[in-house]
Amino acid sequence: MKKIKIGQIVRPFGLKGEVKVKLYTDFPEQRFAVGMPLFLTTAKEDIDVVVSSFRMHQGFALVSFEGKPSIDDIEIYRNCELSIDEAKIEHDEDDIYYFDLVECTVVDESGAVLGKISEVIDTPAHAVIRIVGEGKNFLLPYVDAFIIDEDMEEKKITVRLIEGML
Repeated sequence: MKKIKIGQIVRPFGLKGEVKVKLYTDFPEQRFAVGMPLFLTTAKEDIDVVVSSFRMHQGFALVSFEGKPSIDDIEIYRNCELSIDEAKIEHDEDDIYYFDLVECTVVDESGAVLGKISEVIDTPAHAVIRIVGEGKNFLLPYVDAFIIDEDMEEKKITVRLIEGML
């Protein structure tokens, strides 16, 4: 089973077991639907939790979990990440999600391997991919000017680099 990170608990919110969640998803209403099973990742283990309430507040998700009705029950989960089973995500074949890009091999126009995508960073202007290769670690805007081809079956992204980029 592949787990997809969908958010990080920032802190408790109020006294009744809600947590403030920084979102890693564009679909919070689907990912945090009441009854949705999630994984709460602590330093030691993954804990199965089930969403009991969800609402949006100032760009953050406010979420509570079944069996954790008070601030005392959830305070220890500050800064923990929340994940979902990839099988729970409705995924059209033609759509590419950020999590699909992670671990893709990146090659230039000549076919030379530049590295693998380790992270996708969402910025206000556009997404940026972090490419980690042998002795190289660089960022590349994920825009049409640089992305030539996306082969998700082979997990390969072909990019166009400009002089001085590396």
